[in-house]
Amino acid sequence: MIVIAGTIRIPNEHRAQILECLVRLQKNTLQHDDGVAAFRFGIDVQQDDLLHVYEEWESTETLKSHMQKSHMDEFRNLKNELQLETSSFSRWRADELGQF
Repeated sequence: MIVIAGTIRIPNEHRAQILECLVRLQKNTLQHDDGVAAFRFGIDVQQDDLLHVYEEWESTETLKSHMQKSHMDEFRNLKNELQLETSSFSRWRADELGQF
């Protein structure tokens, strides 16, 4: 299992546009991408301009495939256009996922 976690700063003046784009991205990813186990976004409870991203993928190959999908293009274009801060992302392999 590959786990991706990170944050995106969402400027207030573009908040609605960014969130609408991410809703479409989430829907299309969950409906059309193989190997996705989780694809979630959440607003930070103390910083409403900070969005947390959490993803789980079956393998590096399924993650790479997702990155090449056309539904990623809208987000990539918006990220570049608005110069969104997305540098805090990490990726790691989880040998075991389960509940506490």
